[in-house]
Amino acid sequence: MFDINAYPFDTEHNYMEIGGEAMIFHCHHYLTILTRTILDADYIDSRPMMIGSSADANYNQLKNLCANHSIAESKLIAQEVYKTFGYGLLDLSSMDENGITLSTTKSFFSKTWKMKFGLRDQPIDYYTSGFLAAAYAVIYGRELAEVQVEQTECIACGASANIHVVKPGTSNFAIYPPKQPVAFKNVPKLPLNWEHEAALTNTFLGAHATLIGNEEGYIPAFGVYVVRNQSDYVNRLQFEFGRAMIEVAGDYGITLAGELLMEAGHACGFFTYGGIMTSNEWNTYVKPYLKTREDWVKGLAAMINTMGWGYHTAAELSEERAVFRNYNDFEDLSYLRMYGKSDYPIHWANSGGFTGLMQLIYKTNLVTDGSLGTEEGFRQMRRSKLGYKTHMSKSIACGDDYLEVIISQ
Repeated sequence: MFDINAYPFDTEHNYMEIGGEAMIFHCHHYLTILTRTILDADYIDSRPMMIGSSADANYNQLKNLCANHSIAESKLIAQEVYKTFGYGLLDLSSMDENGITLSTTKSFFSKTWKMKFGLRDQPIDYYTSGFLAAAYAVIYGRELAEVQVEQTECIACGASANIHVVKPGTSNFAIYPPKQPVAFKNVPKLPLNWEHEAALTNTFLGAHATLIGNEEGYIPAFGVYVVRNQSDYVNRLQFEFGRAMIEVAGDYGITLAGELLMEAGHACGFFTYGGIMTSNEWNTYVKPYLKTREDWVKGLAAMINTMGWGYHTAAELSEERAVFRNYNDFEDLSYLRMYGKSDYPIHWANSGGFTGLMQLIYKTNLVTDGSLGTEEGFRQMRRSKLGYKTHMSKSIACGDDYLEVIISQ
């Protein structure tokens, strides 16, 4: 019913769209830290946006994917989408006009939260609550504003299964206005200027078709668990958190929010990029081309330019200073689609990722002996006096032609 191969990768814009939603890959380290960052600000009522961000993106996508399909077919499509994207397993067969009480033992968010942080006292799988609300609304012809959802049991709280209850009623999560279509910034790109770029990009271009959920609905790859996010889902979490922090603390609120959100990007740069660069795929297909530390950075860029995050390149690159650019970056395009022009740079995940990459290449033993610390290694990196400073110098959401980040000692 749902075939990922039916959705080609846009090589001109380094972009992938499924059912009207831009799609990107993220790892469990980034997503769990992003979630905890938001929840730790307990003076903000974050539950409505945590569920609403998921419900909005999934409603838009499933409405397109399930158009002209029967109720039974639409249930199967929703189940397959959820599994293919790496979120776990759902059985929607018992869903009817009155909703569903759904139990599942396969949940990416609950599983990886428990792996990274241990048990908590409140359910954590807001994404699946939003997904189920969206699926119910699409399948039975309701608006999101007419759906209620609650997670009552969670594996991350010690339960044997996650239980979500979906039913008709006035929405108990955030409802967002319609979005604009994606508008690419079609400007000349500064090339990566690396002779092996095309070979590596072509090698990994089909990754989106092979990185799909296994029999448990998970995507273990590169030493982490990855999922295929709707870009607008994960970015709305960032942007709504920033807006909420402004309401609490004015200009300082967005400064603090940006620092916290960039820390999640640091984790992505350390764990995801580090996992890639210690994987069998890297050793087989990329490492033979690498002679210098700068080659490692460019090899990674050539590879991740197939992941839907835009086109990564470097205007300057050395241990002391790097200037990274991203053309049609997923954060900026998402912001423009949902909110319009921004008064401040918003590409925290990309900026943190670039900084984490510099730390990996120049401040660890990864290049010389392949060693890479785990959680403790990440903490040591973040406490190190050898760390890098990050300056977000240009932003598409602010009217610039590309994202630019300056990383310096």
